[in-house]
Amino acid sequence: MPSATTSSASIAAAGKGPKPWRPRGRLRVHATIATASFVFYILGRFVEGGAATVFSALGVGACGWAWLATRALFDPAERDARWARVVGLVVALSGALSVLAPAGGLIGRVAGNTYALSGSAALLLTFVEPFHRYGRDLPIAERRFRFAFVTIYAVLVAVSVMGLRAVGEGPDEALRDDLAKSACAVMGLAALLVAVRFRRGHPLTARTATAPRRAPTQDDARLAERLRQLLIDEAVDRRPELKIGDVAARLGEPEHRVSQCISTALGFANFNRWINHHRIARAKQMLAHPNERRSILEVAFACGFASLGPFNRAFRDEVGTTPREYRSAARASGGG
Repeated sequence: MPSATTSSASIAAAGKGPKPWRPRGRLRVHATIATASFVFYILGRFVEGGAATVFSALGVGACGWAWLATRALFDPAERDARWARVVGLVVALSGALSVLAPAGGLIGRVAGNTYALSGSAALLLTFVEPFHRYGRDLPIAERRFRFAFVTIYAVLVAVSVMGLRAVGEGPDEALRDDLAKSACAVMGLAALLVAVRFRRGHPLTARTATAPRRAPTQDDARLAERLRQLLIDEAVDRRPELKIGDVAARLGEPEHRVSQCISTALGFANFNRWINHHRIARAKQMLAHPNERRSILEVAFACGFASLGPFNRAFRDEVGTTPREYRSAARASGGG
């Protein structure tokens, strides 16, 4: 039977492959929707009849979705702020309604004005997003990426504005208008896909997005040891509804002191990352054990997760593969 070291190495090797998207979920969803919207927008410029109306209605919100994708590029939060989702939906819905509503009607005019305002806001906010928590503490590759993003975006906006103003009226001019708008959409889509590819290879974490944390003090070190001992003695990480306030109360410390200790002495971005790290470590031991017969869901419950979804996401973020893939690799290495 292979040693634990050999098994761990085999599991790690088996888990290699394409790197998971980070941040996962939020960026992937918005980038996918933005890509589809850009494609629909371009198609709507060159087809006729009912198909043109449908494509235009689906693609007119591209600027809103592109803005949300840009927010995900430069903000490491796992979820969008509620107001941002509202603005994105207003852009998409008002734009679609302005296309579908009868021309010259009250509904069409209101929707068109709303779309013009919200769409302009989304374009402006797209320019602002790369400056989110910008500072000299960012890695040089990140600073260059942000500078390139702002430069390319500014050029695209300038070219599109000047190009559209140069277009006059008439059938030939209408075709030029379609070509100008489509060219801008294609270039914008290409820039977005390149940016997403960069972020996929250079994931932005809360630590790289903020200023360096202060060095841990001796008090931090002592509190860190108490936190480690709490995990050993009471296995508090197995409690699904565990909050930082519970741990702080158990140790008789203020919440901000515990949070500060976790981010300095222990080196984790936040309380959830710290707890999930230990939960995933326990899950890896269970999944790699040859006599473990519990299901993935039962392992998740045993390690302190309340449901399967958060367990799968946390495991993939920590290990780079899914629990099922990890177990399969462990069994394969054990059987060899």
